[in-house]
Amino acid sequence: MNERILIGLSGGADSTALLVLASVLARRDGTLGNINAAYVHHHLRTEADREVKHCADLCARMEIGFSAVDVYPTRGSSGLAADARRLRHAALAECAVTTDSKWILLAHHSDDVLETLLMRIGRGTGSRGLATIPWVRRSSPKSPVRIARPLLSVSRAQIEQFCRDCDLHWCEDASNASMKSARGLLRDQIVPTLRKRWPAIAQHALVASEAARSGEWALKKIAAAEGWTNSEIPRKLLRSRGPELSAALLASGLRQRAISISLRTIRTIAAAACDATLRPRVFSDNGFTAELNARVLKITPSE
Repeated sequence: MNERILIGLSGGADSTALLVLASVLARRDGTLGNINAAYVHHHLRTEADREVKHCADLCARMEIGFSAVDVYPTRGSSGLAADARRLRHAALAECAVTTDSKWILLAHHSDDVLETLLMRIGRGTGSRGLATIPWVRRSSPKSPVRIARPLLSVSRAQIEQFCRDCDLHWCEDASNASMKSARGLLRDQIVPTLRKRWPAIAQHALVASEAARSGEWALKKIAAAEGWTNSEIPRKLLRSRGPELSAALLASGLRQRAISISLRTIRTIAAAACDATLRPRVFSDNGFTAELNARVLKITPSE
């Protein structure tokens, strides 16, 4: 490991396994000093203090640098879980900068992909939402630090068996099994039932997620190359692509411009641009106005 890495360590079986695997590879290469680990303390569970000590002791035994970072999520418009996730990622990114780490390694696995995919379907999602957890991404759009998830194709059961085989102890987060949460319900009841019928369903979910990501990547590239990210889009371009593909490319182009318009409105605009009516029409959604005439589609913030 020629570059420094930071491991997000929760004390659970997945991150414990990741830490051990990384340390074994680093010891083989003589680069153990390139590894650091960080625990993000959300101050939401009483067990967290015990988990911090567990992680600190584990890293001390393995001669790996360790730090614990405090964050304090609140119930905002996006909810407590979303704010906790945002603060956790920000804290890990800051730790990466502090330790001069080029990579943040997280221990998500295929069961996480399946649970996330099922939750998004249950809440209602488009094709973009089917692309769940990426293998690699930047910690922020312009950051040199990348986040990687090397265990994404491995199941939770395989990770826990690895820990047992290595006589590793880990902490259990009781909130993950709570039936009050969507993920807890999926993990306790729904996913085990699905797995009995389709044993490889988690791996299939990962394949589906990656296929959706590839499709979104292709749309993004085409949208940028053809001018779907411009504030004015020639109507003949929409007509040449037809209503269905125009809607997909328009949605991708708007996302690249950080414009949030509902998919239903985007489909309505694309269908209107491809019909025979030449009179001007105006569509409004979420603080933006789309003006369509015989020549061009223009989308701007509403006044």
